[in-house]
Amino acid sequence: MNALLRGLNAAPQLILFIALTLTCIGMGTIVAMGIGTSVFGIPLEDLPLVLSQPDARYAHALIWMNNVTQLVGFALPVLVYFVLFGGNSIHNLQLKNAGLFFLIAPLLIITASPLIDISAFMNKMLIPENSWLERTFKPTEELAGLMTRLFLEPSSGVPLAVAFLSIAIIPAVCEELVFRGVMMPLLAKMTRNVHAAVWITAFLFSLIHMQFYGFLPRMIMGALLGYFVVWSGSLWASILAHFVNNASAFLMFRYFGTLETPENSLFSHWLFYTGASAIFITLLWFAQKKSVWPWNSFTYLGIPDEQGVRPTEHSSPA
Repeated sequence: MNALLRGLNAAPQLILFIALTLTCIGMGTIVAMGIGTSVFGIPLEDLPLVLSQPDARYAHALIWMNNVTQLVGFALPVLVYFVLFGGNSIHNLQLKNAGLFFLIAPLLIITASPLIDISAFMNKMLIPENSWLERTFKPTEELAGLMTRLFLEPSSGVPLAVAFLSIAIIPAVCEELVFRGVMMPLLAKMTRNVHAAVWITAFLFSLIHMQFYGFLPRMIMGALLGYFVVWSGSLWASILAHFVNNASAFLMFRYFGTLETPENSLFSHWLFYTGASAIFITLLWFAQKKSVWPWNSFTYLGIPDEQGVRPTEHSSPA
């Protein structure tokens, strides 16, 4: 059975992985609801109301239900896929030393804030006030924001360590395993184009969050995370950068009481934007100079030897 599965091309592998992930998300939802009722004593008939109108009484239940959904819905399908299809077909998830990118990737994601803020402004322009788009997307956005604030508010009584685990660590690991660990390599083999793979994965990464007021910023961040993997040859670079991004949002909320950059803070000053942009551009140039991509390209894209000349150990990066 495993030999048959491992002989499949990238396209059917991707279809099977998506089906497996959707199945696990459904299972995770059911398991989470079971935990909500059996462990935290929420009556089954009250669960829809608790999920649609979350309040501090159920903060502990909701945060652990969210964690279970993430772990079962995202980490489990990657584990099952890895066992079924073998490590080589997905480059062992790229879980190897990221070298300099352990430092470069987090710095890039931090200094990308001007680009992220500009894309957020553009995103708001795409959803006019009082439009059908606003009526469609705003309720979901408000519910997601309410849930996040519930997890982060000290008054909710959620222990700091649990909140940090739920906001910064679990999503960074689970989401990177799914999107940059499995989906992006398969899309690269399907398209034979790493840029297409990075951006399609970034689009899907943003889409699955179902928060359309932050769609463009999240897609740009997803693309950056994808390029971190391409340049470093390691999934750890994107996991660390994703963690730093989420941890920064966590700390910002704890300090400022908001997930948006306060207008009167240093992070909204033009000097910060200018300096951050200059550092971001410099780091982008440096990251590409240190990229291991020429050595990984043929294997990652699934191109046979006879279709090109592989870079040698003594070749200089393009």
